[in-house]
Amino acid sequence: MSLRLETDHRKVPIFDEMTSPDIAAAVAANMPVIVPLGAMEQHGAHLPLSTDTYQGLDMCRRAAALLAKEGIPLIVGPAIPFGPPPFLSESPQALPGTINISNDTLRALLHDVCSSLIGHGFRRIYLLLANVESEYAMHIVAKELTETTQANIVTLNWLIGIRPRYKGMMVSDKPQGHGGEGETARMLATAPHLVRMEEARPYHPNLPVEPEVYGDFLPYLGGAIGRYRFDRGEFRGMVDGITGDPQLATVETGEKSYALVADWVASAIRFDQRP
Repeated sequence: MSLRLETDHRKVPIFDEMTSPDIAAAVAANMPVIVPLGAMEQHGAHLPLSTDTYQGLDMCRRAAALLAKEGIPLIVGPAIPFGPPPFLSESPQALPGTINISNDTLRALLHDVCSSLIGHGFRRIYLLLANVESEYAMHIVAKELTETTQANIVTLNWLIGIRPRYKGMMVSDKPQGHGGEGETARMLATAPHLVRMEEARPYHPNLPVEPEVYGDFLPYLGGAIGRYRFDRGEFRGMVDGITGDPQLATVETGEKSYALVADWVASAIRFDQRP
């Protein structure tokens, strides 16, 4: 049995849609697998709770389609649909719908998922960060399993990877974050039927555009100074848990954003698999 490599991202199958013989064929062909780490959390009144998971899967499918054009296979999924609580004060945790798991639970869950994949015979696993709070567990699991098994597990943080080319892509000239223009634009490209643009509202925290000390960025953006709590009123007045200008989002921006992310992910995998 052989698996067809789809060059149209909309036709790239995800792990959940495949059969057991499909997985056996992928292992026999020494195919790698990419696991997006998503979440089930509020994204304001205009985006669905599974926004991060939707984006993560779409990023993986688009990267897989690019690689397929070069004859490089990539199995997409399974996705991790839950993540740890958001940064304190950055996003209200009391808003209904958010399902948080602890960092220890995520680490154990991801460890077991990857162990199952390794047990089936996969020897190269990519972990794609699609929910920023999942970064810490992701690195621990990747390091431990790479050290203790025959598999090589590689972590991918596109937020850092595309940063030099991402600036200027948004319509807004202000920073965009959780549920903002970027995420809303990508969801318009992925699942427009789930986006309620009439409910979109802007919100901007009281954060400096440029840090006073170089490297003072959030950890998932490559910050050299690790901050996990905002306690100086930076997010005072936040009501619906989003940051940015979702009203400015368009499908065109979403497609451009996805193209940038998919190209980076594909490039990272292509480089990792070089002879």
